[in-house]
Amino acid sequence: MTSSRARQLGFTLVELLVVIAIIGVLVALLLPAVQAAREAARRAQCSNNFKQIGLAAHMYHDTYQILPYNGVPQAGSGATMQRGVSWFFRLLPFMEQQPAFNKAVFSGDWSYQDGPSPNTELMNTLRVNTLWCPSAPIPKTKLLRDVTVQTPHYVGIEGSYFQGGSATVASTATYVDYYGRTVYNGVIQIAEFPVGFQTVTDGTSNVMMASEQSDFQRDALGVKTDRRSSGHWGGAWSCGAGARNWTQNVTTIRYPIRGGYAAAGNTAPYESNIPLFSAHPGGVMCVLVDGSVRMVNQTVDFATLTAIADREDGNVVADF
Repeated sequence: MTSSRARQLGFTLVELLVVIAIIGVLVALLLPAVQAAREAARRAQCSNNFKQIGLAAHMYHDTYQILPYNGVPQAGSGATMQRGVSWFFRLLPFMEQQPAFNKAVFSGDWSYQDGPSPNTELMNTLRVNTLWCPSAPIPKTKLLRDVTVQTPHYVGIEGSYFQGGSATVASTATYVDYYGRTVYNGVIQIAEFPVGFQTVTDGTSNVMMASEQSDFQRDALGVKTDRRSSGHWGGAWSCGAGARNWTQNVTTIRYPIRGGYAAAGNTAPYESNIPLFSAHPGGVMCVLVDGSVRMVNQTVDFATLTAIADREDGNVVADF
């Protein structure tokens, strides 16, 4: 009788397999919901990052009557090379980073490409979490010789290669042929073309100021490449050569979201036309000039994308 009761209290192999199968089904049902909840939280944090960038840009504008610009043309050569700071660095005092800003020496080569810099220690240690998307799988830093610099997941919008509202008509705004095409009809400009709110004639709620480059680019076979506008010398803190040369931390829109793989202006991180892309399902986050934050759908009409990159095309912006 005791042996019979023991057999009744135990599990048969079939019953155990059924229980395991049920648990497996429950996990399969719950896992997507858990992953979706985590992505929603990461997207909310990314949105907050853009909100902080937009707020900092507005405070910068209140102080200087222009939006932060991305640099001045390089000068000198070799050990005397002068390359300036990025628009991200100019925002630091308005992002609770005044001590780091105060340590900066505004001379020398901020890209650290051609020689020593008086800001080596600062570049090696400065990290601003607001410039990283929590969904991004790409690295947060990059080793350049003996300096490890921050590489952000966000990028300033310098303009649109095509006239805003068009997918085929090249812009008549100033542009240069070098590493792609740079067009100065956006809002994050160089010192020669500073932009204030009064020059955003399309309306501050209709023009992008910054967006994402927070994922790998992939070719037709899915091979991954880390190619973003912050991935060259100097990382987050350098404007590159500043103007009419190689650039950092800004892009001119020439291709759709996730488009233009290895096309002109998108073959190296110092080129002018690196497209927008993100790890968020469905699109990229962006901050508009008015400080509002939006998700731009990955399938947005390309003419609409050029319209919100161009501050002065005069076209009515479709929904995005």
